[in-house]
Amino acid sequence: MPIAVAPPPAQVASAQVDSGSRSAVVCVRAAGPRPLFFTGKLVAKNPASKPPGDFELPLKANVDQCNNLLRSKVADWNLSVTTPGFTACKLPAPEFGYRVTYSAKASARGLSCGQIAKSPIGAWK
Repeated sequence: MPIAVAPPPAQVASAQVDSGSRSAVVCVRAAGPRPLFFTGKLVAKNPASKPPGDFELPLKANVDQCNNLLRSKVADWNLSVTTPGFTACKLPAPEFGYRVTYSAKASARGLSCGQIAKSPIGAWK
């Protein structure tokens, strides 16, 4: 009887992410018939300032809705997925230098989100 050998584990992308990366790409893929919205807000570190950059994007089922986010020294990004009648699903702060894709679904139990993919963006050219 021949012995089956498992293939080697998948190689992790060898691209190194620069710690000084200036941007991140955050995508959300919706599931289900309920209307969902991908929202982002820049929250200033200094309460006296109000930085621009807030957005609200409608999500379509099984389609990635992406947004490029730029690093800010004076504000932090707050990201969430919302739908009327449900508590917003908070997404983690963006990891600059990466493209991250999340899934979002509204069900009878509420709104749920989870990371489904992550890959380095690469160097600016």
